[in-house]
Amino acid sequence: MNSEEMRREFIKLIKLNFPSVQFKERTLPSGNKRISPYIPNKKRNKRWMQLDANPEYFSIAMDHYPGDITEEDLRSINIPLGLDGNRTGCKLQNNNDAVNISVFNNDVYNFNSDFFTAFLEKHYNSYIKLINS
Repeated sequence: MNSEEMRREFIKLIKLNFPSVQFKERTLPSGNKRISPYIPNKKRNKRWMQLDANPEYFSIAMDHYPGDITEEDLRSINIPLGLDGNRTGCKLQNNNDAVNISVFNNDVYNFNSDFFTAFLEKHYNSYIKLINS
């Protein structure tokens, strides 16, 4: 499965579990397409995620309320901690308000697993808290 196929499958998962989420698309200077899921909010129209299909990997940047997501939460999704540019991995940003996940084409991940959908639900609730703060 290539990164564009992974992104399409991931978007299907979001649409199935979070039907109120909308998607913005834009073309980056590189020519790649970026898709940003978000919930329209009068107070704060902030993206929930940034989904990039790079040639070798699918990249997910997920924004959440600071402190709501921990490394223990990341361990629960069974993706190795740390991003090194060579393998599938995930990382909690230093300011503790975002998660980055990279899934390489040669190391596909099952986003439909129960533990990932539980993580996604927790992350979504934190995002809602963020846009309402």
